[in-house]
Amino acid sequence: MKATITTLLFAIALAHGQQWQRLLSEPCYGMAINPQNPRTLYVGGEGRLLYRSYDGGLTWDTIVVEFQNATTQFTNVLVHPIDTNVVFIGGIRFGTLRRSNDNGATWESVLVGTQNYVFSGEAIINDPKAPAILYAAEFLTSTVFRSTDRGRSWHAMGSIPADSTLPTPIPPRLCCIALRPDSTGILYAGCQGSAIYRSDDSGRTWRLIQRFYQTKLRDTEIPQIRFSSLRPNVGYAVMTYFFWPLRPNGGLWRTTDGGWSWQPYGFQDTSLWAIGIRPRQDRDELIVGGFTEFFDADTVVPGARIVRRSVDEGRSWQTHDQAIPWMGTLPGNAFAFRYATDGNRERLYYVSDAGLYALDLTSDEPLPPIQREPLVVIQPSRSVLRIMGDWDMAPTAIPAIVEVYSALGQLVAQATLRRYGQRAFYGEVDVGHLAAGMYYVRLRIGDPIASAVVLIPN
Repeated sequence: MKATITTLLFAIALAHGQQWQRLLSEPCYGMAINPQNPRTLYVGGEGRLLYRSYDGGLTWDTIVVEFQNATTQFTNVLVHPIDTNVVFIGGIRFGTLRRSNDNGATWESVLVGTQNYVFSGEAIINDPKAPAILYAAEFLTSTVFRSTDRGRSWHAMGSIPADSTLPTPIPPRLCCIALRPDSTGILYAGCQGSAIYRSDDSGRTWRLIQRFYQTKLRDTEIPQIRFSSLRPNVGYAVMTYFFWPLRPNGGLWRTTDGGWSWQPYGFQDTSLWAIGIRPRQDRDELIVGGFTEFFDADTVVPGARIVRRSVDEGRSWQTHDQAIPWMGTLPGNAFAFRYATDGNRERLYYVSDAGLYALDLTSDEPLPPIQREPLVVIQPSRSVLRIMGDWDMAPTAIPAIVEVYSALGQLVAQATLRRYGQRAFYGEVDVGHLAAGMYYVRLRIGDPIASAVVLIPN
């Protein structure tokens, strides 16, 4: 296991001065941070317990939701971004989705079914463009629910359909849901059987986009999907697996075309459950955490107590496994990562069934350079710009568009490039109608990925 993982990453020592600290020594499964006051934390525990802190984790209140029950896990905790007195909880062996108007002091059931509802992975989310809208993904019925009144009432939108190409077409269990941040209602659902589904109508209808592993249908779950806020067409999904003879059967997957296609991006022998992402300058910082269903099986299903962080979009990885002050008797499975900014302090929280941990991040941590491919622009004549480039991981499902902008930012010309092989692009754009001067040329394959400045002469 160790040798296999080592081949997938370049381990970097932790930056000087960074040290993990344990804030809670109890099993933790979900977390929410008050977006208007990042020192207010809510952490979902075991046995219908919710932990609350108003001082960034120095001290905690323990809230018992109705009564204590040792088997319930609060895997989903959400604070409403506008009315931060409103908190939602859901989970495993809890049965309903509940809402509090008073920071967790009292609760009401707002989503109840004829059977107990299960919210497994990251299954309760808010629409950042429309704060009144929330979505909930129920595991057992594969149903997506939507609320348009800040979670007071919920309506079933649609269910994940069965895959008719399978020998036994049954609906896959629904593990997580994600909203593409540049959209109004484009949702992705991660399911059992390594399947990702997409909805373009806020969850009413769904279609299968990709099944990552064709022959390992019930062994895999996709518990979390995250999209980049810098480049919304870039997203990441983590995959959990349970049966060791079927590996490689997990890992980190990536899309660069808005979710239409996904490629393996690392840790293919590793069972991953959680991923965190935040923008840093011109790149995404990533962190992933592993999950092993049986603690004594971690040598054959790598996952427990695996925590890896990348500050350069997955090109290299820091190993944090040994830097965390683990509780010796608890498994150490990852369930969530959360970033928070409080004044000048940046902090990363790690939610685990071996406790809650925090890492204070240094603002001067050096960032390795990212080599981005240049855009080659040649002008064979006054009226033509010739565009050439060679880009790895360029998505194949959407066209490559070259755009020419004036100094005032007006789009004045554009053309579609032709693809040669897997990486190379070539094309020409007519600029004979443009006046002499400086122009900005941008290549866009979904997202802008390269640019150049050119001078058009008299």
